[in-house]
Amino acid sequence: MFLLPYKVKIFMANIKRLNNGKMKILISQIEHLRPPRYWPADTLERSYYDFFRGHELIPVPNLIKVPDIDYDCLILTGGPDSMARNQTENLLYQDAVEKGKPIVGICHGAFVINDISKGVNGHVDGHVDADIKIMLEGAEHTVRCYHSQAIEKLGKGFEAIAHDNEGSIEAFKHVSKAIYGIIWHPERMDVPVLPTEVKKLFD
Repeated sequence: MFLLPYKVKIFMANIKRLNNGKMKILISQIEHLRPPRYWPADTLERSYYDFFRGHELIPVPNLIKVPDIDYDCLILTGGPDSMARNQTENLLYQDAVEKGKPIVGICHGAFVINDISKGVNGHVDGHVDADIKIMLEGAEHTVRCYHSQAIEKLGKGFEAIAHDNEGSIEAFKHVSKAIYGIIWHPERMDVPVLPTEVKKLFD
């Protein structure tokens, strides 16, 4: 059963009220295989700790299971993909959807959401380590991008909320659930640009 938009807003407000404004955030990690024996190691970019200052981050190892812990929100981070990471993030996403938790995908995480939702991801040039102008909520912004993928078709139930000057989708949201995809990297910006609904979630 889909949550109506006004119920989403009430749900997010209740989370912050119950936790005195501090959220427990599950956050996915990059998997690194370290030579010479290629032991797997999971890492989280330090910028996320500053970006989500005031909240409790719970980094999730890529063990292909959902941790047995209560949480308020799920963040699917940027960075390269791997088989273990992909399987872990798929499980995390399904768990958050079933529990009605807000989900935000950043760069790689946004493409994961679109892939799970049966959307189509493609390729874009000129967006790796680049400042890109976008239109978001009727205003132009410059955002920091590090992606070579692009959204060719959004998954069922999602709508675009930001585009670059070439018309490429740079952010999207679910029409009735608190699920968002942000293609740029707000955590790497001095002044982060976020959709209003996402900003309110963490303020």
